[in-house]
Amino acid sequence: MTYKEMMAYFLKHIEVERNLSKNTVAAYMSDLEKFGEFLSLNNYTLEDINSEGITKCILFLKKRGLSSSSVVRTFSAVRGFYKFLAGQGMIKRNLMPEIESHKVERVLPEVLSKEEITTLIKNLSEKDKVRNVAIIELIYGAGLRVSELTDIKLEDINFEKGYIKIKGKGSRERLVFLNKNALSAIDHYLRERADTKTGSSIWLFPNRGSKKISRQSIWKIVKKVSVYLPVEKRVSPHTFRHSFATHLLEGGLDLRIVQELLGHKSLATTEIYTHLNRKHIHSVYKKFHPRA
Repeated sequence: MTYKEMMAYFLKHIEVERNLSKNTVAAYMSDLEKFGEFLSLNNYTLEDINSEGITKCILFLKKRGLSSSSVVRTFSAVRGFYKFLAGQGMIKRNLMPEIESHKVERVLPEVLSKEEITTLIKNLSEKDKVRNVAIIELIYGAGLRVSELTDIKLEDINFEKGYIKIKGKGSRERLVFLNKNALSAIDHYLRERADTKTGSSIWLFPNRGSKKISRQSIWKIVKKVSVYLPVEKRVSPHTFRHSFATHLLEGGLDLRIVQELLGHKSLATTEIYTHLNRKHIHSVYKKFHPRA
């Protein structure tokens, strides 16, 4: 079988057998395509790439503009791909040990301070669309992924009890809670939307055709509203999710509750935020200790 055929077989497996979301499968496909391109350009096969080749692949991905965290994700997909192929007997040699031995620096996610969030929302409320205010209040207030935000239907929201039923990665359902600011912003937005063409849409955030808004549109909105920050920063929708988790931990919330709120399957995924929290504690210590 060719690399593309084996990749297609693997992607079908993770979609059907592991019930991963379309977005996750698409991410796997993108990562494996990059790895396949590297193999092709450097005349490697899946079974003869060596430790030196893996180092070259890391440099190849970096030159393509991938961040350290994106390189980590790519090699995570590659490890899963090799493990599957070896288990199916489609390759004789599993390169897991070689791939595992190459640790790529994990970059901590960008986080906005509480003051930066407050300033952004204040400026946004004064100068921009009520829809955009609702989007930012909801992403930050509930720590949502972009795909989770775009998938919200009006029927998923319980306004009386203040929560939304979310279907996250792997179709895992969870409840996310709405603070009073998010509830107020959504209510204001829906009242304004009621008299427009999209007033009867089933989606919380529809596009002009009353279908659900695209992930790309959310990214564009976030990029646009970032001008309201008090300092210039490169932010993405995920920045607000990271900020949500970090601010909860700084406030003393238990890590396992943060895990549940974020919809992480593994606690290890949530633990990255403990590094951010330690960084915050250290900065506070240096600021206030007389001999620091």
